[in-house]
Amino acid sequence: MKNNFSVSVSLWTLTVKEVRRFLRIWVQTLVPPAVTMSLYFVIFGSLIGPRIGSMDGFDYIQYMIPGLIMLSVITNSYNNVVSSFYSVKFQKSIEELLISPMLNIKIKSMRNESNRLEELFIEMVNSNEK
Repeated sequence: MKNNFSVSVSLWTLTVKEVRRFLRIWVQTLVPPAVTMSLYFVIFGSLIGPRIGSMDGFDYIQYMIPGLIMLSVITNSYNNVVSSFYSVKFQKSIEELLISPMLNIKIKSMRNESNRLEELFIEMVNSNEK
């Protein structure tokens, strides 16, 4: 029982640390995906879309939205995880994490969970601008 409690506390602590890192640099993590999505909508939706017309009864912008959402999700999920790993490597705090008594799978699950929360924030920003 105590072992499960310590694992859950360590997961919670590391997830909160990662979310705080994300929220501290929100201008670098939330604004670029929103600007990118806006540019895609302006260029492909407004400028090129009327020239293409409808596809199977859908306007081009409606046809394009799911692909742009998935482009944003996949690109940002990769970029956020990589930047998180590089930041702990350059700050030399990865050693502290690796010598802790946590299992590697628990560290990876913490990274996945914090990445899901980060993607939720990014997609909320992107969905509000449409």
